[in-house]
Amino acid sequence: MNKAVNILLEKEEIMQALEKALQNQFIDNLRNRHPNVSLDSKLRGYIGEYAFAKWMGQYEIEFESSNQMDVRSGIDIDFLYHGKDKLLQLELKTSLIPDADETIAEMMEKRDIKLIKRGNQTIEDLKGDIHVQIVFKQLRIRKDEWLKKQRINLKATLEEIYRKIAAYRYEKDTFIIAWIDKPTLIQQIKQKPEKLQKWSYGKRSFWSCNLLKEAKRPNDLVGYLKQK
Repeated sequence: MNKAVNILLEKEEIMQALEKALQNQFIDNLRNRHPNVSLDSKLRGYIGEYAFAKWMGQYEIEFESSNQMDVRSGIDIDFLYHGKDKLLQLELKTSLIPDADETIAEMMEKRDIKLIKRGNQTIEDLKGDIHVQIVFKQLRIRKDEWLKKQRINLKATLEEIYRKIAAYRYEKDTFIIAWIDKPTLIQQIKQKPEKLQKWSYGKRSFWSCNLLKEAKRPNDLVGYLKQK
């Protein structure tokens, strides 16, 4: 069984992520979402970046650089890792728990890493060498509905917004739950019947990679990168 890794963050780290999210709040509209939901989505993206870098730092793994949040690709955040003879691109996927699942364990049984399939793209065309799934222990629809009801002045002090948006929850709610490398993913996809290679949600299609049965354990990523 893949074992989720809980990344504990400090208030100062959450505040830094919140400040960055606020600076980028008006650059795009995140598919016309409610402004509170939009802010929280951006915040989660930056928190994912802080959490992943912090966790890897514990194992003396550092990254060449990281890109800014790419909202168009689902708030994926790219890291570059300089291996022995190759520069590897890592993409982070950040998600809340689907309300129907209720728990991370249930989510891992039912869901996949968020691997967006674009147009006629083949699995070989998928961007990124390694894909890492981060989950926040909060229910997606319930969280969005709660956010919409909050009266949040986005021009208030950072401390007030931190409290109003309940950003403090991310100090304990951040988990790295699985990852997959591209060669393994390609092999898995090609072994499946065509109808099982992908799945759809709304207007988007995704490549299949079950979090529990097909993705790899978080702690195995440390050894994988050190070998590279």
